[in-house]
Amino acid sequence: MFIQPRLYRGMRDILPEIMLPREELLQIVRETFRRWGFAPLATPAIEFKEILQGKYGEEAERLFYKLEHEKEDLALRYDLTVPLARAAAMYSNDLPTPFKRYQIQEVWRAERAQPRQGRFREFLQCDADIIGTDSLVADAEIIALSVGILRELGFPNAITKLNHRQLLRGLMEVAGFPANAEMDVCRIIDKMDKIGEAGVRKELIEAGFDDGKVDELFSVILSEDNGGALLAMVEDKWGHNNRISIGIKDLREFLALMERFGTPHDSLKIDLALSRGLDYYTGTIFESVVPEQPHIGSLTGGGRYDDLIGLFSKRDIPAVGITIGLDRILAALIDAEKIEGKKSPAKVLVTIFDENMVGKSIELARKLREQAIPTDIYLEPRKLGQQFAYADKLGVPFVAIMGENEVAKGVVSLKDMTSGDQREVAFGELVETLKSS
Repeated sequence: MFIQPRLYRGMRDILPEIMLPREELLQIVRETFRRWGFAPLATPAIEFKEILQGKYGEEAERLFYKLEHEKEDLALRYDLTVPLARAAAMYSNDLPTPFKRYQIQEVWRAERAQPRQGRFREFLQCDADIIGTDSLVADAEIIALSVGILRELGFPNAITKLNHRQLLRGLMEVAGFPANAEMDVCRIIDKMDKIGEAGVRKELIEAGFDDGKVDELFSVILSEDNGGALLAMVEDKWGHNNRISIGIKDLREFLALMERFGTPHDSLKIDLALSRGLDYYTGTIFESVVPEQPHIGSLTGGGRYDDLIGLFSKRDIPAVGITIGLDRILAALIDAEKIEGKKSPAKVLVTIFDENMVGKSIELARKLREQAIPTDIYLEPRKLGQQFAYADKLGVPFVAIMGENEVAKGVVSLKDMTSGDQREVAFGELVETLKSS
């Protein structure tokens, strides 16, 4: 019986030429998380639906992948933050305070896939969170970590946009928006990068909000930051509003802390239109973009969520965290042509010259692997041209050749697949050349 091979829309297979750089990026992210003192955590892909519902907002929850098994209402996780909140409540007596955790796992959202932007229905999130403290030092550490990771991944010009949920909601309040509509407004404003100012304005008006109130809000949140002058202007006009006052105070303290972390000032920007569409944010919010690649969207995003864990616990536990969008980052690197098209991790391919040399070739490959050199071996004797073509197709940079002449001399012929040069080398020089390449 023939079965047509196919994939569900929005899903993908990830072939070696993408998996190889993806794993290299993951190694950098994981090592950086550990270097900053974060401990790993994993949670199940499947959660009870009630655990996830009511945490993100109606629009996000329409994107859940719902499951039903043995009359249980279940869902695939939408992000890693709510499962973390559930786990923090369940194991509060076992976890240290504060608890610094990282988590690298897949999440699922039934949204429209946009491969060029790194948007898929199944994708990898790399989260770092600090639970158990409301100190802004935690917020600053999370951002300093994020900026450092982006630099290591090849984005030295990335800009991290900053805002504060209390400040944004305070601006809605003084503009005359009703309190029970503030989260609806946040979710619409969050679409600014996708549908632009005109699209957001249109959605707000269609949602029944007065165009005068929309104009009043836009006149502030779309203002450009100019060395702290934006916060001063907002404070002068509306500093009497308690939420605005709290937000400005926190952002100023936060920016001062960022200097102590050594984060370049020009990598941070106050953006009062930054909203972050998920309901659970309560304080600082942030996301990172690359100005040269606006179509990619945000590479990182996160904020403070002091009320979320309390939904699963008998007490509130403050928390702050960020998501590193690895698939979005990989898409940006591919878009900028910074990814090599390798299909193998091997640095060298050992050829099999003929039937008589099978054992010698296997022995050479074994010795190279013992030296921690990624080594492939051609598995049957074929014409050298075919073996060279195989190495070239995989992007293997060197080919090691052992024929009778090489064995007699006690050397290996090493071919550089980039330059085409070929020379005889002793084993020690072969190892040194491959390790230094």
